Amino acid sequence: MLHSLTSFIVALGILVFFHELGHYSIAKLCGVRVIRFSVGFGKPIFKWVSKKSGEEWTVSWIPLGGYVRMLDERDPDSLHNVNPAQLENAFNRKPVMQRIAIVLAGPLANLILASCLYGVISFSQTSVLGTRISQPLAGTLAAESGLKKGDKILEINGRKADDWSEVSWDLIRVKLFNQDLTVRVQREGQALTLPTVSSNRLEFDLGPNLPTEAGFYPYEQQVSVRQVLPDSPAQKAGFQNGDVLLTLDGTPIESSSQFTQMIRESKAKEVKIDVQRDNGAVLELTVVPEHLTDRKGKTYSRIGLGMGGKLDVLERQPGVFSALSDGVGKMVEVSVFSLAAMGKMLTGDLSWTHLSGPISIASAAGESSSLGFLPFVGFLAMVSVSLGILNLLPIPVLDGGHLMYYFVELLTGKPVSEAWMIRGQKIGLALIGALTCIAFFNDIQRLF
Repeated sequence: MLHSLTSFIVALGILVFFHELGHYSIAKLCGVRVIRFSVGFGKPIFKWVSKKSGEEWTVSWIPLGGYVRMLDERDPDSLHNVNPAQLENAFNRKPVMQRIAIVLAGPLANLILASCLYGVISFSQTSVLGTRISQPLAGTLAAESGLKKGDKILEINGRKADDWSEVSWDLIRVKLFNQDLTVRVQREGQALTLPTVSSNRLEFDLGPNLPTEAGFYPYEQQVSVRQVLPDSPAQKAGFQNGDVLLTLDGTPIESSSQFTQMIRESKAKEVKIDVQRDNGAVLELTVVPEHLTDRKGKTYSRIGLGMGGKLDVLERQPGVFSALSDGVGKMVEVSVFSLAAMGKMLTGDLSWTHLSGPISIASAAGESSSLGFLPFVGFLAMVSVSLGILNLLPIPVLDGGHLMYYFVELLTGKPVSEAWMIRGQKIGLALIGALTCIAFFNDIQRLF
């Protein structure tokens, strides 16, 4: 818990700093006087005052956000000890286009940061998982589309797939936008377009497990046992590290994901698994799976094995500009997905259970940081996109709400009245409060 909390605070501090730095930089460029730059709310833990400009830079106790306080005639506290001649540097006196630029700069800073972080990941990944596929299980979407063991996926719905992460994203896109599925593959040296599968068959939860649930398993030459959990059914059955898994109740084991899925969906009291030991001996082990129930009331099985296989890995050497281009493309893709998911939540096409709050985000921060530097960078990038997109929503109290007021001012030629702004603030606070309650409810459900 402490690790997750620390990772969450570090991640949020970085993202808030860059968001507020966006506002601050453009405000200074437009000649607005800045009073305070704060990461966090409440009483300051750390405070530094610039002797040259008089600006306060603070880090405060409550880490859930930050702000840049600017000189503004509508904010009495900002006018303390201000010379009347300096009022020309007040935010509210700046032309509307400058105010739009200052407000827009925060969310854009998060999107730019996400692009750079995704670029770092792209540049650092000198090897990626190839698009060859293992034999899909009968009845899965992959099997229905006609995919066979060893097929190299070239395109999904006309989009080129160069590595397995692109295959996963394309399948999530197909689900999110309710598209029919058409896969183009290379089989025995020939390019084939497989029969189209109706979108009605895409009955899977939107998330990272969707490709596996659809029967898309990356190609593995063999599947080996890497870990046997203590006191697990697998340990009681006699499994050992290094065992090569051959068959499960007579079905050849093609990949770790396929094996996990078969065990998970097994309703049998016992299953028979053929394994090959390091000395070449082939044994049949009988294991009694544990049958458990998840938070949705769905029954699943497990035996307590950690597995790994020899994967189809591709080597690559991305350049700096190529990595940055990949980073921008990834940021745009994640942004489109985020907006589409929000839209489907509003229309009821996507469950509100996908909305996550601070508890889930903190847990994800801890998990990603424990996996290493690049997974944590990926987590930062994704949350940075979410923060940027969320702040652009036209909800009063968010940056997007202020932008909405300024666009109205552009159209009408006069500022929105204080009375309407106050009404908007109340509506915005109510909406944010409702979303926060839903997110916390979902978080608590996930915990239990």
